Amino acid sequence: MKRLLYILSLLLSSALIIYTAYTGEGESDTRPESLTGKVVSVADGDTFTLLTDNNGRMKVRLYAIDAPERGQDFGTKSREFLNDLCYGKTVTIEKKDTDQYGRILGIAFVDGMNLNEEMVRNGLAWYYSHYVDDPKLDALEQSARRQKLNIWSMKNPVHPHEFRKNKRNNGK
Repeated sequence: MKRLLYILSLLLSSALIIYTAYTGEGESDTRPESLTGKVVSVADGDTFTLLTDNNGRMKVRLYAIDAPERGQDFGTKSREFLNDLCYGKTVTIEKKDTDQYGRILGIAFVDGMNLNEEMVRNGLAWYYSHYVDDPKLDALEQSARRQKLNIWSMKNPVHPHEFRKNKRNNGK
C-alpha cells in the first residue's frame, strides 16, 4: 500500500511539473516588486521609514550599501545627506529582499534618482560587495575613493560592519 501511494504521488508530482511547464503557470514574475510611499523619518545613511498609501509604515534599508553608524565618523553627515535627498518626498522602492529585522531591502528612487548610488557616489556609504556583485556601485565607490570624498578623506576609514562588531564586543 505504501509503495502504491509513493508511485501515485510521484505521478501526480510529475504531472504538475509538466502542466506548469506547458502552461507557464507558477512561473515567477521577473519584474521586481515595487513599493511607493512618503519618507517620514531617516534613521541613518542607509535606513528610513516609508509611509505607504494605506498608511502602513515600513522600515527600508538601502540594498547593497552600508553607511556609517551613529557615533561613527561621517555618521551624522551621511544621515543628513540621505535626509536631504528623500525626507518628505515620494520614494519608489525596488524590493530585493527582507532582512533579519524585517526591514525591506531595496533600491530607492526619488524622481528617477537612485539613492543607493548617490550615497556611494558621494562617499557617504560603502558598496557592500560581500553580498552583492554590482559593477556600477563598485565603480562609484572607486571614484569616491580616488576623489577622497567624505569617508574616503580619512586615512583608515572603519567599515560600519567593523564598527558595529567592535561596539558589540566592547559592550557599548
